[in-house]
Amino acid sequence: MNTTDVLVDALRAADLGDGVRVGDGEPRDDEGPLTGRYCVVRPRTEQPGPGTAADPNADRTPEVQITAVGPSRRAADQVAELARTVALGVAPPTGWAWLCVPEFVTGTGTAPEATTDPTTPEAPSFFRVDVYRYYLTPA
Repeated sequence: MNTTDVLVDALRAADLGDGVRVGDGEPRDDEGPLTGRYCVVRPRTEQPGPGTAADPNADRTPEVQITAVGPSRRAADQVAELARTVALGVAPPTGWAWLCVPEFVTGTGTAPEATTDPTTPEAPSFFRVDVYRYYLTPA
């Protein structure tokens, strides 16, 4: 299991509020398309880790992106803040230990995303993208 999988499982197990669902790489899960308040977790580029002289590639520094979505700016921000608590407190994957604590790397301001299909007008949804970095070393 990798860091993204651990984070998806932790978010699904956490209490993110009424009906908040988590997508693993896309805005859907086993129940179908995600609507209302939800978040989508995607892996990003892994940064090289320092390792040791004996094994310079032993350490891992994956980054994970969480896109929080809601029907309003406030709703998207609430989902993002709840997801942040989980993202910064998640346990390392099996076989790994923290080299240092997880960190929030960057994020976007919450922005609206209006529907692009003029035949189905609806209220815009809002989204916020946050990126977290994890520092792993073999356990």
